[in-house]
Amino acid sequence: DIHVAGNRERHLQATTSTRTRTRTRMKSPSSSPPSSLLFIFLSLLLPLLLVSSVSCVYIPPPPSGPIYFLETFTYPNWTDTWVQSHNTSITGTFVRSNPTPPKGIFNDFGLVTSTPNAPYAIAAPISPPIIVPKDKWLVVQYELHIQRNLQCGGGYIKILPEIEDFSALSSASPYLIMFGPDKCGESSKLHFIMRYKNRLSGEWTEHHLLSRPMIRLAKDDKKPHLYSLVIRPDNTYTIEIDMREAKTGSLLQDMEPPFAPPKMIDDLTDERPEDWDDREEVRDTKATMPDWWDDSHEQYVLPLGARKPAAWREDLDFLVPDPGDARPADWVEDEDGIWEPKMIHNPACVANQCGKWDGRKRNPKWMPPWEPPMIPNPSYQGVWRPRQVPNPHYYEEQDPYTGTMQQKIGGVAVELFTTNRGILFDNILVTSDKEVANDYA
Repeated sequence: DIHVAGNRERHLQATTSTRTRTRTRMKSPSSSPPSSLLFIFLSLLLPLLLVSSVSCVYIPPPPSGPIYFLETFTYPNWTDTWVQSHNTSITGTFVRSNPTPPKGIFNDFGLVTSTPNAPYAIAAPISPPIIVPKDKWLVVQYELHIQRNLQCGGGYIKILPEIEDFSALSSASPYLIMFGPDKCGESSKLHFIMRYKNRLSGEWTEHHLLSRPMIRLAKDDKKPHLYSLVIRPDNTYTIEIDMREAKTGSLLQDMEPPFAPPKMIDDLTDERPEDWDDREEVRDTKATMPDWWDDSHEQYVLPLGARKPAAWREDLDFLVPDPGDARPADWVEDEDGIWEPKMIHNPACVANQCGKWDGRKRNPKWMPPWEPPMIPNPSYQGVWRPRQVPNPHYYEEQDPYTGTMQQKIGGVAVELFTTNRGILFDNILVTSDKEVANDYA
């Protein structure tokens, strides 16, 4: 039941094979010309010189216990495991890159968004697909590093069911769990969504965490953060950020809509009557315009004798760009938009007498067009709703964890839209043992 992304094993096999061939050639120096020996010597020495120039080298540690999935992106053959979507709706491309800034440990890589304003989709299979045992936890953990100011987009991952073709992955593809931060404008929240299959109808529905933890994705926070989700067989959950609890609760109480189907549903055969009146207020048809009401006057007029001051400068703008406001060095117009300096008062404008002159004042005689006042509608019938009928697919649900976890888990995906390049995913881990996840963190 242990499934690990195969990058590390393939890398070790390739390295062992290379070392074996090298030792074989070195045993017979007489059979190799001096130039060949020099090439072998330099090829072995150069990596040592490169490694010696850095303070430390990152080597992924082995997990301390059983896991379902692990990816560190340390090894260059990561594309043997991960499949980038070729769906026509996907225009973003992931690359393997070092974190910057701040610089990470030498040889520490992550999966990075490289295209601004684009949808992304990439997935790695868990082969063969697994079913989490009914008495085991599910722990999903990963590291996220937002290296630039995120304007709008996601930083979440998805746990996938068994899917035939990962290369067709898109936002419409099914998933079992979605977890991670999302930001647009000033709103930053941590998503937790479970998809659940109705046991009677077979219909899949999404269930969102009702009160999502608020997170602060600040402009100056360019540090990596660790996000962890724990779901237990007793239908409780815990969300952690940097190994600190952010929220804990019950799947039966904290998800919207609830996992249990509604007892009563709308009668789809019921239709709204044509004469149904749902207007709360109507115009008073008995009201008449007062004799004193006069809406013929202009709203703004030029007072008698008003003249533009002689010192007024219409050739000067009231506000001008601040010459001391320089464009930030890391500003990228494709991501951050067209940069505009802040505006300041024009120092050449004396006594605010510049710009287009307009001496008009509000006309005290002005009245808006007259309309009859609104009154309560005497025929108001309320908001029409179809009649309710018993739901044939209703049942009491006390164990949504089993309902979702008994579906085969077939892979891990990063599928999202973001305005920014430079969002790094790393150290993605799926296990049933929280201590294993803690040790790896």
